[in-house]
Order: sequence, then structure tokens, then C-alpha cells
Amino acid sequence: MKKILLLLILTFLSCSDSKEFKIKTDTIKLNIEGKPTYSVKYKNTYYSVFAIAKDEPTLVPEGTFCVFNKRGKIYSKTQDKVHRLWDSGIYVENDSIVFKENTLMPDAASFYWDSNKETWLNTPVTDDGVFEDDNYYVYALDYGEWGAATIFKDKKTGVEYDADILLPKIYKIQEEYYLVTNTHVLKVADPHKLNEVKKGFYYNEIKTHGLTVFNEAELGWSLQGVVTIYKSGEEAYYYRNFPEFYIAHSFVYNNELLLIMMDGNKMYLARINNGMSHKVMDIGEDIFISRTCNSYRNAYLNEVVSFYKKQGEKIEAGLLEIKDNTIYLHYIKTKE
Repeated sequence: MKKILLLLILTFLSCSDSKEFKIKTDTIKLNIEGKPTYSVKYKNTYYSVFAIAKDEPTLVPEGTFCVFNKRGKIYSKTQDKVHRLWDSGIYVENDSIVFKENTLMPDAASFYWDSNKETWLNTPVTDDGVFEDDNYYVYALDYGEWGAATIFKDKKTGVEYDADILLPKIYKIQEEYYLVTNTHVLKVADPHKLNEVKKGFYYNEIKTHGLTVFNEAELGWSLQGVVTIYKSGEEAYYYRNFPEFYIAHSFVYNNELLLIMMDGNKMYLARINNGMSHKVMDIGEDIFISRTCNSYRNAYLNEVVSFYKKQGEKIEAGLLEIKDNTIYLHYIKTKE
């Protein structure tokens, strides 16, 4: 009897949760070739690289960069630089759309979009920022087999604190920081309780001298001051084979962090409770969020992520956007 009652309660809660969120689909028609890969929405404007290929869009080497609105009006388009650079991708920084190449490269390049000149302009290599508020700059570094570190820099004191967290998306909820990777959700309530970085190994030293300093810095070894909220498996790298079950996206609604999970070819919305993920509602099958470089950088400023849907031999692509309690699947229809 108790088991039946518990099952009824869980079923009721699941139904209540699913009614809390809605899914809407629409189509944005654009007079352009290709499918959206690297994408950003910032201040009601969409920015995306449209790649031309028959394979899944994340693997295409070239295309067109396009600026447009939801009605399909194209403001600007130009030849794509992003796919020509190794390990690159667009994101928001300093109120601009930028893209950068991995700073491990000796000739790493960075550009920002000049909307007046409608072109990409060279800029000194941008920093490795992933989050900023009134109190901290947060940087994320990944040196592959040599380690990774997420660094909080106190704006008032200049002191830096680090943790062994790989390239997270960061969200601030009620003065606490939630760091989301492909397989982990971690919480930092007080960055001052993280491992304090030695002065000679601050972020600027690492940025200037690279791997030789990072390897000696004793960075990325500690999880002191970090609480694991959820773990789906061992850490997964975006440039390596992914597990079947992982965190595809995350967002904040009503001061709660919610996850979009992938389980094989099934995508669903989930919330975290007592260290477990609980399905809220199904989103669809054979829909995949593109895993693109630099998508973790200042993710809290970007309102969309690219997705693609497999239908037999055909691939449809679009932008997934979340507004309040509604998940929008904006399918992008381009010239064939």
C-alpha cells in the first residue's frame, strides 16, 4: 500500500512539473545557404555561422557569418572566418560578439564583430573569461592532459582562487555560483574558500607564459570549497567521444538551475533533487544540441544554443531558446 501511495505521489509531481513548462516550435526563414552551427543571441539579435555540408553541421569547415532577427531579416552577412581557425567559436564579451582561437596555439587569433563596418576586426587575444559580476572575474583554462582550472579573481583584493573544474558554464543564484560541465553540477558558495593561488602563478602569468607556468602552478588539483550537486558520470571533454548520457544545456528559472539532458537520442528537461536528476518533461527524439568550442564562455549572456535534428538521411537545424517557462525550437529554413 505504501509503495502504491509513493508511486501515485511521484506520478502526480511529475505531471505537475510537466505542466510548468511548455515547448513551442516555429520557423525562421533566411535567404542564405547552410545550417547554423556557432550561434549567439544577444540583445534581441541573432548571430550565427551557417555552414554548408551534407554531414552534421558541427563538422563543417567553412560557411557564412550572418546577423539576423526572428522575422528572418538579415542585417549583415560575410564570409566565415571561424571555421578556418582551430578550436574556435563565437560568444559575448565586453558587449561585443567575439571569437577566438585556442590560446595554446602560438599564433592564436581573436576578432570582434564591428556592426558599423559589418566585418570582423582583429583584436589582441581576448582573455579566458567565463563569468563576471560585481565581485569576481572568473577564468577557465584547459591544458588537456596537463590539467584544467577555473579561477575566481577577487576584484577588490586581486587575490585569485582556483578549483579543478573543466570549462564550466557559470550561473549565479542567490549569491552562490553554480558551475555546469557536461557531466557535473558544482556549487561554490564562497570563492574565498577555494584553493588560494600563489601570487607568482596568477592568471596573467599563466596567460603570458602558458603551459610552462601552468604545469608548475599547482592549479587544478583542488576541490576545496566545492560542493557536488549532481554527477551523471566521469567528466566528458567536448573534443572527445561523449557518453550516451550527459548534460546538453542548462538554464535558470525562478532561482532554480534546470538541465537539458541527453540520454542516447532522447532529449528531456530535468531538475535536480537530492543529488539525482528527475525528468520534468520530454523535449524530443533525435534532437541534439551542437557541442561547439567556446560555448561555455559567458554562457549566461547567450540566449540560444544551436541544435540539429536527424530525420533519416536529412538533417534539420535551428536554435533552442528559453524564455521564462517556455522552450522554443526555432527551426531555421535556408536555401537548399
